[in-house]
Amino acid sequence: MTAAVDSKGHGVARAAFAAAAAGVVGLAAVQMWLRPGLPFDGVEPSQRAEYLLQHHKCWTWGWLVAAIGAAFVVNLYRTLAERWRGSHAGTCGLVMLLATTGFAVDLTGIALWLIVAPGQDAAGLGLVEKMAGAFSLFVAKVLYSTAGVLLTLAGWRDLSRSLIGLGFAVWLAGFWVAGATLCGCGSAQFWSLGTLVILFIVWSTLLGLHFLGVRPGTGYSDNPSSILDPRD
Repeated sequence: MTAAVDSKGHGVARAAFAAAAAGVVGLAAVQMWLRPGLPFDGVEPSQRAEYLLQHHKCWTWGWLVAAIGAAFVVNLYRTLAERWRGSHAGTCGLVMLLATTGFAVDLTGIALWLIVAPGQDAAGLGLVEKMAGAFSLFVAKVLYSTAGVLLTLAGWRDLSRSLIGLGFAVWLAGFWVAGATLCGCGSAQFWSLGTLVILFIVWSTLLGLHFLGVRPGTGYSDNPSSILDPRD
């Protein structure tokens, strides 16, 4: 029984570390490849439309990285939902419904950025941005964040207080992104997205350590079976 529990915990840890790594790569991709074409820095739509044409490969790879990152996030939801399904079957089922719907909506927005946006003039790009933002930055973030809140509530007995608090900060940042998108505040969108990604990277990394039994700052494991015998 202990081996099965440890195996499940290690599975969650792997999913958490993968999601954190994808978040780091995604953050770098946004900064290097996507940001010049996004409506966050007050750059004129005509200049951004020109950037999309001149750097089409970078734009494409950036959004593909974003899509893969979203898949890793939903996979983390799945592993946690499977772990806590026994005591909260209804809640975990709802979590996966919200998360997978959010993923589908998110991919729709990413597809608009990836396929439709390049080649548009300034007016056309503005319309695509509104549509893509509505999908990826509003609807998807509301669904992801609601699923995250429910998931945290379902697994609160299995998490430390710091992980619960940090988790709620992540989901609050997701709602902040949705609110900034709703009001059309470009700078608020940028800062809220940055806050969301950074908080998620920290949370998922600590989550992975938690399910490995490692206490941050000590390097020691809470699981005696995972401590190596120095005589080996």
